[in-house]
Amino acid sequence: MRLLLRPFLRRLVLSAGLVLGTQAAFAQASAARPRGGYDFLTITIIKSPYKTDCRMLVTPAFQGVSEVKLEEEYTITSDRYRENLHHNTLLLNQALSELSAAGWELVETHAVLEGVSPAPVVTRYLLRKAKS
Repeated sequence: MRLLLRPFLRRLVLSAGLVLGTQAAFAQASAARPRGGYDFLTITIIKSPYKTDCRMLVTPAFQGVSEVKLEEEYTITSDRYRENLHHNTLLLNQALSELSAAGWELVETHAVLEGVSPAPVVTRYLLRKAKS
């Protein structure tokens, strides 16, 4: 009987710790939430197999910029691919750094294929900032 209680007690203690930890984390997150809510900004990266469709969209516009042309990444030669990928990554990092310095916080990132093959890859970065 004593051997059967040990796994049960272990699970009970672990469950209690998870519940209490979750409640504490929720209370901490709720306390950190600003009273006025958040403003949101989305960066959308479109990597299209078509040369003219590779771009970064900023919604709403940030410092007057709502769209940035990106280099095509779907190229035949690997050297050019790496150069273009590096260039596009630098542009994204620069945008994220400027937004971070302006008080924006990255909340979520996700990527999806839009349409049927050959379909563009669309990656969205959701940022938030406490309303002032």
